[in-house]
Amino acid sequence: MPSVNEYLILAERDHKLCLLAEKEFPDEYAVSAAAYHIQQAVEKILKGLTLVYGETPEFTHNIAKLSMRLGSLGVKLPDELEDISDTLTLWESTVRYDPFIDLSEKKYSCAKRVYAKLREMLEKELSKIAGE
Repeated sequence: MPSVNEYLILAERDHKLCLLAEKEFPDEYAVSAAAYHIQQAVEKILKGLTLVYGETPEFTHNIAKLSMRLGSLGVKLPDELEDISDTLTLWESTVRYDPFIDLSEKKYSCAKRVYAKLREMLEKELSKIAGE
């Protein structure tokens, strides 16, 4: 299992791939790649946060499950995450088998904002740990 720092690095790589794919929009393959990689980025940040809070992340791609686990640990996640968690999970599973997904620009933009907020949360937690 990756460490917290490794999850952060892996998440940032997925985020960068998402941004690279955007340059090829509206090509369907680029759209599906961007959707997949933003889901992966969010998933990895959630798993990193779970490790920071002393738990082992569940082996799942389900964003709602991962965020509920963090909620049970008392972690306050961005409100928008609940709005898009099912969509993110769907993007992960759908694009592997059907590259022609219907991508809502609103949900995609929201996913990128959520990723940025979660990454900031994880980085703050890592800073606290480093300062101890």
